[in-house]
Amino acid sequence: MGDKSGKKPLLSISILISGREEMKKCLESLHYFKDAFPCEVVLVDTGCNAEQRALAERYADKIIDFEWCDDFSAARNAGMKATEGEWFLYLDDDEWFDNPKEIVAFFLSGEYKNYNSGTYVIRNYRDMEGIMHNDSYGSRLVKRRPDIRFVGRIHEYLDPFPGPRKVFSDFAHHYGYAYQDEASAKRHSERNIEPLLKLVREEPGKNRWVLQLAQEYSSINEHEKAVDVCIKGLAEHKKRLTPSTVIEPPYLGAVYAYLITSLDSLGRYEEGIEWVEKAMAEPPLRLDVMKPTMAFYCVAGARIYAQMKEYKKCHEYFSRYMAYRREFGDNRDVIELGSSGIISELFGESIFYGAVLLCLESVIRMEDTALAEEAFYSMDWSDKRLLEQGKSEQRMLDGCCNVPYHPLWTRIMQTLVSREGAAKEMYTVFLTTEMGYKQEGDIGKISRLRHLVSEITYDHHYILYTKILWENQKIKGIDECAASEEKIRELFAELFEKYPDKLPGIRKEVWDVAEYLNISMEDKLLKVDYRTWKDALEEWCREASIEGLQQWEKRIKSWKTAEDIRYGIFNIKCAEGYLFHYQKEGQGIVQWEDALGKYADSVLNFYRPLYRESVYEEVPENLPEEMWIALHLKNLRECRQKNDDKGALLALRRCIGVSLVLEKALEAYAEVLKKEIQKRDREAEKARQELKVLVTSLKAAARMQIEREEYRTAKEILLQIQSCVPEDEEVQEMIRQTETLM
Repeated sequence: MGDKSGKKPLLSISILISGREEMKKCLESLHYFKDAFPCEVVLVDTGCNAEQRALAERYADKIIDFEWCDDFSAARNAGMKATEGEWFLYLDDDEWFDNPKEIVAFFLSGEYKNYNSGTYVIRNYRDMEGIMHNDSYGSRLVKRRPDIRFVGRIHEYLDPFPGPRKVFSDFAHHYGYAYQDEASAKRHSERNIEPLLKLVREEPGKNRWVLQLAQEYSSINEHEKAVDVCIKGLAEHKKRLTPSTVIEPPYLGAVYAYLITSLDSLGRYEEGIEWVEKAMAEPPLRLDVMKPTMAFYCVAGARIYAQMKEYKKCHEYFSRYMAYRREFGDNRDVIELGSSGIISELFGESIFYGAVLLCLESVIRMEDTALAEEAFYSMDWSDKRLLEQGKSEQRMLDGCCNVPYHPLWTRIMQTLVSREGAAKEMYTVFLTTEMGYKQEGDIGKISRLRHLVSEITYDHHYILYTKILWENQKIKGIDECAASEEKIRELFAELFEKYPDKLPGIRKEVWDVAEYLNISMEDKLLKVDYRTWKDALEEWCREASIEGLQQWEKRIKSWKTAEDIRYGIFNIKCAEGYLFHYQKEGQGIVQWEDALGKYADSVLNFYRPLYRESVYEEVPENLPEEMWIALHLKNLRECRQKNDDKGALLALRRCIGVSLVLEKALEAYAEVLKKEIQKRDREAEKARQELKVLVTSLKAAARMQIEREEYRTAKEILLQIQSCVPEDEEVQEMIRQTETLM
């Protein structure tokens, strides 16, 4: 693949190779450059096996053998020394370019003559699927000079990296941070930590190494260690500060940044704010060139204040951050220069999106509609990753409900609801928020929530019935009353037409509006498709509370003026609801048998018009399963009334194994019935034993009276015993003896 023209390379590309899986992709991606202009590829072999070396030789112009010595800069410098190009580019063998057309055009057009360096995007993936990623901006391309070299045993860098620099939007893929599991990530960081600790000891007060070490600790969530490293590093920096000290503000600023974010991660918010204020007061960080770092402190402070629910302060800091965003936009060159590239995603998704999700509530609470609109609509809400932010959406909604209504609040919620796949989640957010306000007894927040939701244009049953509640709330005078009542009637008609499958789950207060305004529901219910109504009831009855079942029984009774199968199926499913509830919560025998009786009666009444009366006596096997069960439950009830335990158990056995729907409920009742029979048997046996003792005692008393010749008294005692045990022959004989003696 080497250049065969004999021309001096315009660009030399140097790569450390160790045989990683992506090496072939990396080398193949270099053809973009090799095919366009004179270019050489110099590989530094730090540990390839024979097969990997053979692959590398197919692409390389030169291969440098390097014996690994735990020093990345030494290996990089060895590669750089062997290059001959006018410009120099380096990368790793787990990175590969994706059509770097801007860089190619840079060299083909001659634009390179106006610059001394360039940066491009390195897309660092966080998962093997390539979905989650963040972009960093590599200072990897430089015009060669004798004084430029690599520095740093680890996390090496080119020094100096002169300007002016060209900023490219071309990117290279990098999966080096996409670990299979947390253990792999930790092992990777631990390999880096040891050499960084050595560098911190060897060059105390050098913020670059402090920063890199803190970064490694943060990446494996060892935030306490990151905090400790940063605080000690800053103290060491101040201790060694002299008028002649060369200060690198971007690295100093980045150390503060990692300290603040680590404290945030630990929930040590007050300390985090203290360090934000200290950082913003540092003279080197107040230089104009450090504005991007100041912007980071603003967003960090805003995040912390948001979590402390200090809404005014959060708004203040977030406003400043957004002002910086407007000032710099996507000026990557300025951002990199002012933050050493460490926080180059300052206004990108990873920082900006998180800040908006956390801080927008505070902006809304401060009623800053202009800033709220700017921040909210700067987000790409079609990004499916944002569907997992339910808590953020609830915070936004809570902010809207804590201040007077504004149309922007509805537009925000309209956008959130309208996202693909978001309706279910937002319904949960609305419902959870409303339930919270009800528990607080905050009528004002409930009212504002209903107003906001009622203005949303979206087909969902919650939104529709919230409109009913809001219209009802608006009724104040006679004129408005007429208008609102008509609107409410229309909304109820729409509710039955669009959401018949949701009717049983709609809350009581919605139906109370219909009752209060005397709006007939029966005509609407009887238009609902029977199967849809039945399916809706089947789903509802499994989860309904006892109170909910009772409320619906009362409601249906008030609606009903004519016979209809929709009422019949409701009675059956409502009875099933009691059985499901008892199965889960447990009930006594009386409640169980009342519920089973109600179920049997509902089923038999439903089917009565369809079958001859003889069927109710014969119980043929080809009956629908619910009718089969109902007839045997009717028989069970009759047996229980007669204390016929054997007959009751036989009837119950004929019910079990017939219906999957009622199986668990019938099995639960069987256990209750079994225990009831056993309890009664135990009580009967205990009563028999007690009676036996009593009879023995009374017999002794009767004998004593006979001995005293108190025959009349003895007979009275014996007659009492006989009333309890009439079959006792000994008592009968004693009575005859007493009568003879009398």
